[in-house]
Amino acid sequence: MTDLYDAEVRFGQSLYGYQLDLETLNRQMERHGIARAVLCPVRPPSYDLSPANDAVAAAVASDPTRFVGFARVDPWQGERALAELDRAVGDLGLRGLYLDPWEDHFVISDALVDPLVARAAAGKLPVMVTGGYTNFSHPSQLAALARRHPEATIVATHGGQLNISGLLLADAQIMLRLAPNVIIETSGVYREDFIEDCIAEFGPGRVLFGSGTPIFDQGYETLRIRLAHVDDAVKQQIGWDNIARLVG
Repeated sequence: MTDLYDAEVRFGQSLYGYQLDLETLNRQMERHGIARAVLCPVRPPSYDLSPANDAVAAAVASDPTRFVGFARVDPWQGERALAELDRAVGDLGLRGLYLDPWEDHFVISDALVDPLVARAAAGKLPVMVTGGYTNFSHPSQLAALARRHPEATIVATHGGQLNISGLLLADAQIMLRLAPNVIIETSGVYREDFIEDCIAEFGPGRVLFGSGTPIFDQGYETLRIRLAHVDDAVKQQIGWDNIARLVG
């Protein structure tokens, strides 16, 4: 395959020191053969996610054939978070919900997340969660959320796990068995055979490419798809078709 569709680009200036602007992103995408990307807001130094959602929407508006945007909200804000999700989708045209339990300090299986996931599911919006952080988004916690909301599509970044010991690989596979509405994204997955095993057991519809740039190197992350030991039709599905289907 040639062009890829990156399902997770963290866009903007983050409170936590990383940043990515539109000019840099466009150069990266050209260099690495990425034709489309989903832009996800970062937590800005102001702590206010509304301007971050606005910035993503402005970037999408600069080239809607190239970019799609997801909304980020803080579940701790309750009704304000629901209102911001409605604004981001209804007014800004964003097409998914992005939740970062690690940076925003909440547990993904906590009941405070339920209203947001239910609202996203009602609007047929995918819910992308930064996965694999013990105590915040462990595969078992992701599975618990997904099983409470079987109507929602949950995309777990990092394959739903971040643990080079290998122990969480098994937990992530259990998550996929227990919750058929969970899809894993490939950023930071350090074992190629894990990606290939998940495709073999659960089907290529349960795996999609995302780089997580700029936290991860976008060019390196493309190799997880380009070098996978699967046929070109499967690479097309996980490298483009799955995320394109989710965001319309």
